[in-house]
Amino acid sequence: MGSILTVINVEKPTHKLKTLPVYFNAVEKGIKKFEIRNNNDRDFQCGDIVILCEFDKNKLLGQYTGREISVQITYVTNYEQQQGFVVFGFVVIE
Repeated sequence: MGSILTVINVEKPTHKLKTLPVYFNAVEKGIKKFEIRNNNDRDFQCGDIVILCEFDKNKLLGQYTGREISVQITYVTNYEQQQGFVVFGFVVIE
């Protein structure tokens, strides 16, 4: 007898985060491969997708520049972080 294989496509959670130009540029150049973020309302997990949205706070009232980079979380830890914060490592995805 054959068996039936059911494939369930589970989408990973996606988080959109404001990112200042200095940090956005470092990610874009491949220099910065981690984020330190408040995790109280996000519950960042390995495999989650993060869209880093460049945000220029020096413009009047702050503005998104329209530049974005998508990354996938590869590691999460709260070791030695302030209460509620985590560090997560990531890889840039296309």
